[in-house]
Amino acid sequence: MNDSILREPQVELFFQPYFLGMTLGHLPFFLGYFEIATMVLKFILSLPIVFILFVFYRVRYNEINSRPFWWAFIVFVLALLLVVVMLLFLFADGDGKLYLPAVFLAFSLPSVLVACVAFPVLLRLRLRREKLP
Repeated sequence: MNDSILREPQVELFFQPYFLGMTLGHLPFFLGYFEIATMVLKFILSLPIVFILFVFYRVRYNEINSRPFWWAFIVFVLALLLVVVMLLFLFADGDGKLYLPAVFLAFSLPSVLVACVAFPVLLRLRLRREKLP
Protein backbone atom coordinates (compact mmCIF):
# COMPACT_ATOMS: atom_id res chain seq x y z
CA MET A 1 0.00 0.00 0.00
CA ASN A 2 3.01 2.31 -0.03
CA ASP A 3 2.44 3.34 -3.65
CA SER A 4 -1.35 3.32 -3.58
CA ILE A 5 -3.71 6.22 -3.88
CA LEU A 6 -4.77 5.63 -0.26
CA ARG A 7 -1.63 7.41 0.93
CA GLU A 8 -3.52 10.65 0.23
CA PRO A 9 -6.49 11.91 2.27
CA GLN A 10 -9.70 10.62 0.75
CA VAL A 11 -11.85 13.68 1.40
CA GLU A 12 -14.81 12.59 -0.73
CA LEU A 13 -14.76 9.17 0.94
CA PHE A 14 -14.86 10.92 4.30
CA PHE A 15 -18.08 12.79 3.52
CA GLN A 16 -19.89 10.09 1.52
CA PRO A 17 -20.31 7.77 4.55
CA TYR A 18 -21.50 10.74 6.61
CA PHE A 19 -24.35 11.51 4.21
CA LEU A 20 -25.05 7.81 3.72
CA GLY A 21 -25.18 7.36 7.49
CA MET A 22 -27.48 10.35 7.91
CA THR A 23 -30.00 8.93 5.44
CA LEU A 24 -29.80 5.18 6.05
CA GLY A 25 -29.29 5.50 9.79
CA HIS A 26 -32.32 7.75 10.02
CA LEU A 27 -34.70 5.37 8.22
CA PRO A 28 -36.02 3.74 11.44
CA PHE A 29 -37.18 7.17 12.65
CA PHE A 30 -39.24 7.99 9.54
CA LEU A 31 -42.22 6.23 11.10
CA GLY A 32 -42.80 8.91 13.74
CA TYR A 33 -44.36 12.33 13.62
CA PHE A 34 -41.25 14.50 13.65
CA GLU A 35 -39.04 12.65 11.17
CA ILE A 36 -37.94 15.60 9.03
CA ALA A 37 -37.39 17.84 12.04
CA THR A 38 -35.23 15.26 13.81
CA MET A 39 -33.18 14.67 10.66
CA VAL A 40 -32.54 18.39 10.23
CA LEU A 41 -31.62 18.77 13.90
CA LYS A 42 -29.36 15.70 13.73
CA PHE A 43 -27.64 17.20 10.71
CA ILE A 44 -27.13 20.57 12.42
CA LEU A 45 -25.97 19.05 15.73
CA SER A 46 -23.59 16.64 14.01
CA LEU A 47 -21.76 19.25 11.93
CA PRO A 48 -19.33 20.31 14.71
CA ILE A 49 -18.51 16.68 15.49
CA VAL A 50 -17.92 15.90 11.81
CA PHE A 51 -15.72 18.98 11.48
CA ILE A 52 -13.56 17.82 14.41
CA LEU A 53 -13.34 14.32 12.91
CA PHE A 54 -12.44 15.80 9.52
CA VAL A 55 -9.58 17.85 10.99
CA PHE A 56 -8.36 14.75 12.82
CA TYR A 57 -8.58 12.75 9.58
CA ARG A 58 -6.64 15.36 7.59
CA VAL A 59 -3.85 15.31 10.19
CA ARG A 60 -3.61 11.52 10.58
CA TYR A 61 -4.83 10.17 7.24
CA ASN A 62 -1.84 7.81 6.78
CA GLU A 63 -2.63 5.90 9.95
CA ILE A 64 -6.38 5.94 9.35
CA ASN A 65 -6.09 4.77 5.74
CA SER A 66 -3.72 1.97 6.74
CA ARG A 67 -6.19 0.50 9.30
CA PRO A 68 -9.63 1.92 8.46
CA PHE A 69 -11.69 -0.75 10.26
CA TRP A 70 -9.78 -0.16 13.49
CA TRP A 71 -10.28 3.61 13.36
CA ALA A 72 -13.96 3.28 12.43
CA PHE A 73 -14.42 0.97 15.41
CA ILE A 74 -12.72 3.53 17.67
CA VAL A 75 -14.95 6.35 16.40
CA PHE A 76 -18.10 4.30 16.94
CA VAL A 77 -17.06 3.23 20.45
CA LEU A 78 -16.25 6.84 21.37
CA ALA A 79 -19.64 8.00 20.07
CA LEU A 80 -21.34 5.23 22.03
CA LEU A 81 -19.44 6.21 25.18
CA LEU A 82 -20.41 9.85 24.66
CA VAL A 83 -24.08 8.89 24.52
CA VAL A 84 -23.82 6.65 27.58
CA VAL A 85 -21.97 9.28 29.63
CA MET A 86 -24.43 11.98 28.64
CA LEU A 87 -27.39 9.78 29.54
CA LEU A 88 -25.81 8.89 32.89
CA PHE A 89 -25.22 12.56 33.70
CA LEU A 90 -28.77 13.48 32.70
CA PHE A 91 -30.35 10.73 34.78
CA ALA A 92 -28.07 11.33 37.76
CA ASP A 93 -30.38 13.96 39.24
CA GLY A 94 -33.16 11.38 39.55
CA ASP A 95 -35.99 13.22 37.81
CA GLY A 96 -35.92 10.81 34.86
CA LYS A 97 -36.35 13.47 32.15
CA LEU A 98 -34.66 12.81 28.85
CA TYR A 99 -33.34 16.10 27.56
CA LEU A 100 -33.00 17.14 23.92
CA PRO A 101 -29.20 16.68 23.45
CA ALA A 102 -29.37 13.14 24.80
CA VAL A 103 -32.27 12.32 22.51
CA PHE A 104 -30.44 13.52 19.41
CA LEU A 105 -27.23 11.80 20.44
CA ALA A 106 -29.13 8.56 20.92
CA PHE A 107 -30.86 9.03 17.56
CA SER A 108 -27.50 9.61 15.89
CA LEU A 109 -26.07 6.22 16.89
CA PRO A 110 -27.52 4.34 13.88
CA SER A 111 -26.14 7.06 11.61
CA VAL A 112 -22.72 6.82 13.23
CA LEU A 113 -22.77 3.04 12.90
CA VAL A 114 -23.64 3.19 9.18
CA ALA A 115 -20.95 5.81 8.55
CA CYS A 116 -18.33 3.85 10.49
CA VAL A 117 -19.08 0.74 8.45
CA ALA A 118 -19.30 2.55 5.11
CA PHE A 119 -15.99 4.44 5.40
CA PRO A 120 -13.63 1.42 5.57
CA VAL A 121 -15.70 -0.49 3.01
CA LEU A 122 -15.44 2.40 0.54
CA LEU A 123 -11.70 2.65 1.21
CA ARG A 124 -11.25 -1.07 0.53
CA LEU A 125 -13.31 -0.84 -2.66
CA ARG A 126 -11.19 2.04 -3.89
CA LEU A 127 -8.02 0.12 -3.13
CA ARG A 128 -9.30 -2.92 -5.06
CA ARG A 129 -10.32 -0.73 -7.99
CA GLU A 130 -6.83 0.79 -8.11
CA LYS A 131 -5.18 -2.63 -8.07
CA LEU A 132 -7.19 -3.93 -11.04
CA PRO A 133 -5.42 -3.49 -14.41
